[in-house]
Amino acid sequence: MLSFWEVGYPNGYPGGYTSLTPDQLKEFPNMTLDLSEAGTKAFAKQISTASLGDHSYIVVVDDQAVAIDIQRDLDRFDDVLSGIDASLVAVFETHIHNDYVSGGKRFADDHGAAYVLPANTGAPYYHTPLSDGETMPVGGWVMRAMHTPGHTFNHTSYVLESPDGPVAIFSGGSMLVGAVGRSDLLGPDNTEQLLNDQYESMHRIASELPDPSLVAPTHGSGSFCAAGNVSATTSTIAQERLQNPALIAPSVSAFGMSQLMGYRQFPAYYRYMAPANLEPLGAPPIDPLPVINEAGDTLGTTIVDVRAFTEFAAGHIPGSLSFEISNDDAVYMGWTLNWGSPLILVGSADQVETVRVHLQRIGWDDVVGRIDPENLTAFADGPLTTIEIVDFAGIGDAAALAMLDVRDPVEHEGGVIPGADLAHLPKVADDPEPYVANGKVFVYCASGYRAGIAASFILAAGGTPAVVKDNLAKFSGLLVTPAV
Repeated sequence: MLSFWEVGYPNGYPGGYTSLTPDQLKEFPNMTLDLSEAGTKAFAKQISTASLGDHSYIVVVDDQAVAIDIQRDLDRFDDVLSGIDASLVAVFETHIHNDYVSGGKRFADDHGAAYVLPANTGAPYYHTPLSDGETMPVGGWVMRAMHTPGHTFNHTSYVLESPDGPVAIFSGGSMLVGAVGRSDLLGPDNTEQLLNDQYESMHRIASELPDPSLVAPTHGSGSFCAAGNVSATTSTIAQERLQNPALIAPSVSAFGMSQLMGYRQFPAYYRYMAPANLEPLGAPPIDPLPVINEAGDTLGTTIVDVRAFTEFAAGHIPGSLSFEISNDDAVYMGWTLNWGSPLILVGSADQVETVRVHLQRIGWDDVVGRIDPENLTAFADGPLTTIEIVDFAGIGDAAALAMLDVRDPVEHEGGVIPGADLAHLPKVADDPEPYVANGKVFVYCASGYRAGIAASFILAAGGTPAVVKDNLAKFSGLLVTPAV
C-alpha cells in the first residue's frame, strides 16, 4: 500500500530570499516513501538538497537498490545506503542536469553499479543508455524508462513497476508537484518545441499511469529549474490531474503562454553545468580550509562574507561582499561572481564548511581559505566598513527617496514602489556604477536578502547604499505596475 509524508520548504519558491537559522539550514530529513505490495518490501528514501531545491532518491525492492539524480557530495548518500540491507545495482540520471554537478557516475563506480543515462545524451564516458520502454531489474520489479522530453530533449523519467503494474514515477524535471520543469534553459531557439514536448509528456504520464501512482520529482521548491510554485515534495497522478498546469490548460498554446509569462531569470552559471556533467568532475576537496591571517594572502581573491547580514553591516572588511549563509548563497555567488575564481570566505568554521559544500554542488571548488570574524581588523587599513539597515516603517516617504528594486522582472509585474529604479540583482552586481554617483540609494527586494547582496556590490564600488531589511508586504504605500 502506497503511503508517503510531505515536507514543505521554509524558504518559499524559488530560492526563498530569506535568511535561515542554523537549524533551518540543515538539510531536510530524509523521508521514507512506503511502496510495498503484498509479499514485497519496497520503499524509496527521498533525500532533499535544500541548497538546490532538489530531491534525490534511493529506491529499494527486496535486497536491491537503485539511486536517482545524485549530487556531488556523496557522504550523505553513502550514509543512507549503509543503513539499508540492500546492494546498489544502478544509478539513474533523468537528464543531463542544468543546475548542479552530478555525483552519479562516481557513486555508481564506488559501488560497482550500472550508470544509467537517457539514450542519445552524447555522454563520452562509459554508461548504460536506456531508451523509451527499456527496463532494468531491481529486486523482483523493474524500472522502465519513459522518454518525457520538455525540460531537455533527452529527458527520461523512470517508472517503478511491480508485476501488478506501475507503482511510482521518478519524474526528474518533467512532472513536478503542481508544476513542470522549465522549457527555456536550452535557449530561445528550443523553447517552443520543448514547451510542446512538455505538454505532451504530461499527458502521456497521466494517461499511462494509474491514479494512485506516486509522483516523485527531482526539482522542487527553491529550484530555478521548476516553472511554477512548488511546495510539497511528492504527489500522485490523481492529484496532478487536478493541479498540474499542463493537464488543466485548455490547449497546448494556453499552457505555453502561461509558462512563458511566469519564467523568472535563471542563474548564469547554469551554462557550465551540462558541460561539467558530460565530463564528470572528480571528488570535491575535503581538506580543512586554512585560516587566512594576513591581508597579503588575499591578493587575487574575492573575499565573501557569509555571516548574517546584520553582522556584515555592523563591520566588515572593506571591499568584501555579503552572501549571507542561506539555501541561496551559492546560487547568487555563481550568478554574480567571476565563475570559478578563487574565494576566501569570512565566517565561523561551521558556516564556511556549509557554504563550501553548497559551492561544490555547482562545481565551484576554488575556495582557498577562511577568515575568522574575530580577526577582521587585520585586513583593514583603517576602520571596518559599515552599512545602514532600515525597514519600511523607518524610511518615511519612499516615493521621495532614491529606491532600487533588485527583484526579478516577473516579480516587478506584481507591483513596485513608485519611482523606484528596477534592476535585477545580477545586473547590479555586473555594473554597480550607475548607483554610486548620486548619493544614498535604498535597496530593497522581497525580504532584504538579495538587497543585502546588491548593496555590498554598490558599497564596494564606492556608493552609499542602505538596505531595506524588511518584507515588501509591510510597505505602507501603494505599489504600482511598472511602466512598459
